[in-house]
Amino acid sequence: MKRISTLLAVLLALVAPACASGEASSPSPATPVPTPSATPEPTQDGALPSIDFDGDPELAGRFPATVAGEPLQIQSLSGDAFAAADPDPLFDGFLEAVGAEATDVSVAFGGALIDDQTLTAGAFRVRGAAEEDLEREFIAASEDAGDAPPLGEQTIGGKDVWTAVDERGETPVQVFVYTNGDTLYFITGSLEHATELLEALP
Repeated sequence: MKRISTLLAVLLALVAPACASGEASSPSPATPVPTPSATPEPTQDGALPSIDFDGDPELAGRFPATVAGEPLQIQSLSGDAFAAADPDPLFDGFLEAVGAEATDVSVAFGGALIDDQTLTAGAFRVRGAAEEDLEREFIAASEDAGDAPPLGEQTIGGKDVWTAVDERGETPVQVFVYTNGDTLYFITGSLEHATELLEALP
């Protein structure tokens, strides 16, 4: 049941925004962080294939354009591109568990820097999957992982949300997980900013 934890670990890497300038008011667009195995195979002419970061514009469009007045930069990947970026057999196992294929999957991810606070947002969509299956898999995997913080259910921004505070790093990180239909939304950041974002989601 750790398979979805692996998927969300990849998603967390994707949603970490690159704030290179050091200016809190000018966040850089979110930059995907490839895993060590994510190097694509060269094509016959030796060129690396490009990755389409507009793989599911409808999914990306569910996020608000701004949070706390700052632009929220969102990109998206199709399931095929996501699988190519992280060719892990656990991903195949997860798809089998929910009765899906890579073509049924898409992800959206992004973030913003708001008053020196990082907000990250992601969405993991599995077309045809049941909401209760996605939620059950995630909660069971989190409990099975052992080192993950315990999740508690709250109503935030008018949504039923699973939330926890991850204190394993130097700075505690508040995590919010919200499932609606065939999509699992994943947010890290302050309660204030997460609430505004959740209010805008479907």
